[in-house]
Amino acid sequence: MRVRLLSLRPPGALALPHLEIAARYLWTNLLPLPLVIAGLGAMLTQWFGVARLAEWGIVSTLTWSVTLTILRLFLHDDRRSERVLAWTIAICVALFVSSLAFASVAPLFWIADNRLNNVLLYVVLAAGLACAGAQSAPSVPVVVTNIAPYAIFFVGITLVNERYPVGPLMAFLQLCYIGLVAMYSRAVWQLTREMLMLREDKESLIAKLRGAVEDANSAREKAERASTAKSEFLANMSHELRTPLNAVLGFSEVIKGLLFGRDAIDRYADYAANVHASGSHLLGLINDILDLSKIEAGKWQLKETRFSLIAQAREALCFIEPQAKQKSLRLLLDSPQDLTLIADERAIRQILINLLANAVKFTQRSGTVTVALRCLNDGSGQITVSDTGVGIAREDLDCVLENFGQGRHDVATTDDRGTGLGLPIVKGLVQAHGGGLRIESEVGLGTTVTVILPAARVVEAHEAAGEPIAAAS
Repeated sequence: MRVRLLSLRPPGALALPHLEIAARYLWTNLLPLPLVIAGLGAMLTQWFGVARLAEWGIVSTLTWSVTLTILRLFLHDDRRSERVLAWTIAICVALFVSSLAFASVAPLFWIADNRLNNVLLYVVLAAGLACAGAQSAPSVPVVVTNIAPYAIFFVGITLVNERYPVGPLMAFLQLCYIGLVAMYSRAVWQLTREMLMLREDKESLIAKLRGAVEDANSAREKAERASTAKSEFLANMSHELRTPLNAVLGFSEVIKGLLFGRDAIDRYADYAANVHASGSHLLGLINDILDLSKIEAGKWQLKETRFSLIAQAREALCFIEPQAKQKSLRLLLDSPQDLTLIADERAIRQILINLLANAVKFTQRSGTVTVALRCLNDGSGQITVSDTGVGIAREDLDCVLENFGQGRHDVATTDDRGTGLGLPIVKGLVQAHGGGLRIESEVGLGTTVTVILPAARVVEAHEAAGEPIAAAS
């Protein structure tokens, strides 16, 4: 399974972390190199003068310090991910020069036919080769440039200085040794790559787990809000349903039993009107619940026709006008253009009525409710219903769009609070038309609800007919 994962990743996807691990290994392991240089120089003083050894030691130390400086700058570069190639080249060049300077001890201080000297230098090159391979193994380009000088001098001094057939045989063994170092380095590189992949997989799983936990918490909070809203809805509906039902039963019993005699026609007519009003109220509640259930089940069938939006807006204003008059509210229609739509006429009218009913319900006496119709530059249609009412708290903006959700309207009385179905129905109907809904509100200043209908549903836009655009209560 791991091999398959390796093949699915881009070749350079892990170049930076490989380089980072190699740089950390090198930084740690190269620190004691000056002590090695000093010790090796001290051992070579039995054959060479201090001045010559000091030259080699100074050059090796200088290249070592430059390499450490580059490694440090790389590890402290917060933007190294943007310059991976440049840093790779810089580290490789620095390491090659540093390894070349140190490994040059072999050709510089080789003494022919002095086996003690020869063995010492062979050991230095072999040890340097092994250390370079181990230190740089996590990064392929780094390990190649780091071991190259050791490998060249290791085989080169044998071929140049050893006699036939000893020289070629030793060179063959040295090549085998270099191959073993290369194989070890590749094994370390492979382990490093698998470790990095496991780390990435772990981080990915952790991120997914955090996302799942956040989604679960969000779903739990939403479920809790829905449960609370539903409980409030049922408590509210208990009052909403029982009150008109009691009125229907009470007044109908009076009429049925002719409690005031057969001649009290006017009184019975008033009671019949109350029965009709209560029944209409009940029918409206039941229709809201049924409409919402259809929308949620995805069974709302749009009956698309061609109609005038401004005509529907006027009808909605006329429907809501009696409630507005009771509170001395001004109803305004701001529509310099009339839009011809292809949509569900009944649904658009219900959107307007629900938005206007909410605006009237939560606007104080002598306030203003405005319906604005516009055709936007992209051809889409915009319906805006704004009021000067109590507004909605910022933390309640999401709640009012949930089923049975209601905001905390401080000014509204308990009787004024609706069932919490108006805005969810509007949202569902707007989405069924492919549109969007936006609510902007500030407590004490009012609320603006904007409905956007897609351009595909706007057939044409033309100047509104010369009819009054303000409906005063």
